[in-house]
Amino acid sequence: MKPTDFDTLPKFQRLQYVFSNHIRNPEEVPYSVEDEPGLAEIAQEIEPRRLKAYESLFFNNLYDFLSNLFPVLKSIVGDGRWQEIVREYMIKHRSKTPLFHELGQEFILFLQNEFEPQSADPDYLLELAHYEWVELALTIAEEEGFINPLDVVSDLDAVYELSPVAFPLAYEWPVHKITVENSDEPKPEYITTLLAFRDEMDQVQFMELSPVLYELVQSIHDNSEQATVRELLHRLCEGLGLEKSTVEGFAVSILEDLIDMHLVRSVS
Repeated sequence: MKPTDFDTLPKFQRLQYVFSNHIRNPEEVPYSVEDEPGLAEIAQEIEPRRLKAYESLFFNNLYDFLSNLFPVLKSIVGDGRWQEIVREYMIKHRSKTPLFHELGQEFILFLQNEFEPQSADPDYLLELAHYEWVELALTIAEEEGFINPLDVVSDLDAVYELSPVAFPLAYEWPVHKITVENSDEPKPEYITTLLAFRDEMDQVQFMELSPVLYELVQSIHDNSEQATVRELLHRLCEGLGLEKSTVEGFAVSILEDLIDMHLVRSVS
């Protein structure tokens, strides 16, 4: 893929495009400096054996990295299909980051916007990839989690914030349970709600949440109005048709657990 201003670029940049376009798609895009005016003056044709080495180096590095990041997804689609997906990523996607560890997020963007699934690809492919990527995202996140004092007690009339290394997640598929052995199970009727977080030992954990608890955690996460937990609960009860007294009763103990796990802290 060439930029619209390709012909006006300096020769060395045009040469980079010719080389990189071939590396991304060697089967369809030949490398030849003779095909571009002026490039033969600054570069020579590359020996096929050496060109093949470059092709393999770039593809294998990306293939190995994505395979390590998405091992479950790779095992389900199979190595042959996985190679096709990685190649499609190389051909179609233009990453916006020079950081290698952020390629996982770029791969998610590719699956969302440019990927063309085949009929045999699982419907949960994107969700499973996102679930697997979350672990890396939390591992490398620069933010620090909370450490609450041991004597802190829960207070429904206080305002709480969610740890910056805790992500509430909702998926149409039970991605945390999908393996090669159960990869063909039908889509469940209910939404899978999870909390991914980095604990005080810097280990990434996943916790399954009930739908109501997920809504509460998500409300705390989105609480730009600085509402108290009680106020958030009352809004949830109105939206879900639940009794306030019943929800408040379970919320006290749940809030205590979230505090003990250093997932929330009071800001008022």
